[in-house]
Amino acid sequence: MRWQTKLFAALLCLNGLALSASAQTLSPFQPANRPLGLPLVGPTYLDGSDAASQSFDNYKQSFLDVITANLPEAVAFSGESLNQLDPTRLYFMFDYAPRVYYIYEGACYDNALGVTIATVSAPTNKPTTGTSYTVFPFGHSSISPACASGSGKRSKSEPLLPGDFVQLPLVTAGQQLAFFLMAEMDSHSNPADVYYNGNGNNPDNFQHLVCFFPSESQYLIIGFEDMLNGGDRDCNDLMFVVDIGPQNAMLLRSPVLLPQ
Repeated sequence: MRWQTKLFAALLCLNGLALSASAQTLSPFQPANRPLGLPLVGPTYLDGSDAASQSFDNYKQSFLDVITANLPEAVAFSGESLNQLDPTRLYFMFDYAPRVYYIYEGACYDNALGVTIATVSAPTNKPTTGTSYTVFPFGHSSISPACASGSGKRSKSEPLLPGDFVQLPLVTAGQQLAFFLMAEMDSHSNPADVYYNGNGNNPDNFQHLVCFFPSESQYLIIGFEDMLNGGDRDCNDLMFVVDIGPQNAMLLRSPVLLPQ
């Protein structure tokens, strides 16, 4: 019976490791801001606190390298036309619960990230309509090269670090995501402007959103410019990574397979 006892103990140990690897740890800082009165899609969890976020961490530095190389602070990004996000890139062909990872901030304004989950529709010059939520209510980080403490720690005024994440609900095949930036919030969480994907959707006719789709990856890197008329046009004021799942990514990397 001794070998059975040892086996049982080993299984308990392995199960404990598996549980610890899959557990999600809530961030101690959950901002109360609700810009535009939009409900929170979910709480913010700490970087590396479950198996999926640990997997994301394998790519995190390479994604930061993409940002550093392409979107340096206060340098106008010249690739808006090449790095616009085709809305069809966020059409879901397979059911998947996407996840949004915070990755970078190059802003001094108080910004928030929102998302709309909608039935797939043809792209238009109007913002996508559906069910909208707040993702990151307060987009500040201590690692930002602009207007940050540089402490490398989370706090009430700088609640995010790279890899912190929000889990979105299941998005079913035939639905899409549309992200938007609620920019320059006042003390009552009212944004001065809201910016969407597509220059025709914005009050200044400027393309505020840029996107990078790393090859052989299930992630999209997305960044917003938060100033009216483009400001310094560095397009790095709030940056995040979206996990759309391996099956959706495989199809969406091939434009010939996109829906017509």
